[in-house]
Amino acid sequence: MNMLGSSASASVSRSGSLLEWMPRALFIVTLLGGALLFWIAPRPPLVDLPQHAAQVMLLRDLIDHASAWQSLVRINLFTPYLIGYGLALPLTYVMSISSALKLVLMIAYVGFVMSCVGFRRHLHGDPRLDVLFIPGFFGFAFAWGFYTFLVAAPVGMLFMWLAHRSATQPSFSRGVGVFVAGVALFFCHGLVFLFACGIGAGFALVKPRQIRGKLLALAAFVPLGLLCIVYTLWSHASDPVLGHTIDNVAKVDWGWSDTGGKRLLLFPMMVWGLTKWSAVYLPLFVLMGIAPWLWRDRINPDRAVLVPTIVMGFIWLAVPNLALGTAYLYQRFALFLLPVYALMFVAPEPVAGVKRDRRGFVMQVVIIAGCWIFLANQAVRLHRFAVEIAPLEQLLSRTEPNQRALNLVMDGASDAYWSPFAYQHQALWYQAEKHGFVDPNFAQFLPQIVRFRPAQLPVHASQLDRFPGSFDWKQDNGRLYRYIFVRSAEPLPADYFANGECDVALLAREGKWALYERHACR
Repeated sequence: MNMLGSSASASVSRSGSLLEWMPRALFIVTLLGGALLFWIAPRPPLVDLPQHAAQVMLLRDLIDHASAWQSLVRINLFTPYLIGYGLALPLTYVMSISSALKLVLMIAYVGFVMSCVGFRRHLHGDPRLDVLFIPGFFGFAFAWGFYTFLVAAPVGMLFMWLAHRSATQPSFSRGVGVFVAGVALFFCHGLVFLFACGIGAGFALVKPRQIRGKLLALAAFVPLGLLCIVYTLWSHASDPVLGHTIDNVAKVDWGWSDTGGKRLLLFPMMVWGLTKWSAVYLPLFVLMGIAPWLWRDRINPDRAVLVPTIVMGFIWLAVPNLALGTAYLYQRFALFLLPVYALMFVAPEPVAGVKRDRRGFVMQVVIIAGCWIFLANQAVRLHRFAVEIAPLEQLLSRTEPNQRALNLVMDGASDAYWSPFAYQHQALWYQAEKHGFVDPNFAQFLPQIVRFRPAQLPVHASQLDRFPGSFDWKQDNGRLYRYIFVRSAEPLPADYFANGECDVALLAREGKWALYERHACR
């Protein structure tokens, strides 16, 4: 009997051990699998990424005094994008600009997940929910190529972690730590800074019981608020053309008129991507949402954990789609939706028996398998895009360096990556890799580290990324451009670039891409 009892006990022990380490191993494999996605496509289909690559290389050329565009642009170091570009810049001396950005993004991805895990441990949360920290990084913000936003995400999570610690035990030294982290976050990305500061200030108001503790925890946010005010005043004082940079700078679009009540459903879809195909992952989203309840998790007795959820709910329902010339304001925060939700819960008290643990184990495996399907789908689409974009390589090989170029994308959709905008800025790789200058260019926007000089701002060209068909040779100064990159489902008419001053000839056509070259002007 003793031998039988001992054998049964050992079996239960082995089973319990398996249920503990197997999900953790699968979580690590899932995390590493996500890290591989960044390296599949040499030129990823992330919409804005080529513009960010162009900014970094233009900055490098200006610093090295090797740029042909010094009379056109200037360096702007007082920018919330400073750290994202600053991390990539030194890497470009030892690897390609594409590899540099992908390496920084991969580190940001791993850092984001690990910072979420660290914050969850600080809150004594349920480790079974750690897998919820992974998929959102590859959602809406990823597909749009919001490079600096993604780089700021782990810093924002670390800031919230520090702010919660400071609110738990307010002290001068911890307040200084929050302030330093806040300054770093400000120079990563302004929107993530505002998001994390809102949550941090909420912690300071909710967590300490005494008024003195609340004031001490809030003290770090006073200089951070002053930093925002100084930046706002400096921006308007130093940039007299700010109001003319974008025609919709004063426009606010709340995102309800076009989508109506669908916005409630669209936000969870943006955890997985930017198009309606993302709806196929809503069952997985629902499973992730109900998992802690089926596991009988409890809401953390530290009710401060509800602050991030309240802030996220405000973003979901009340933050505009467009304001101050910046689009997709609320959508990008889908990155934080699942992590904020997971951080609310703590695991139930241990209960004798294995049956319930096995049920939870099965659900964990199903959720992880769903993430694998999502990541595998990303991998397949990235690989297909790498093949689809090959014609652009042929065009780039026909160009000479240090020339000014125009990018006219009539058809920006990628069938391979299922993105309607993947090709919108891909011609900017000419600027990033051949030291040219391509319009429309992010140098017209306030947060960029390289800005147009006020007298050089191409007001009309700023419309061509959204309305390429509106190109007018005289109005858009066509004679400035040596090369014109065009992507169109149908070939342009032979006389499309006809004008009375310069000869324009088709240099090459590959697939939907065409490269035109301006010759002598009269």
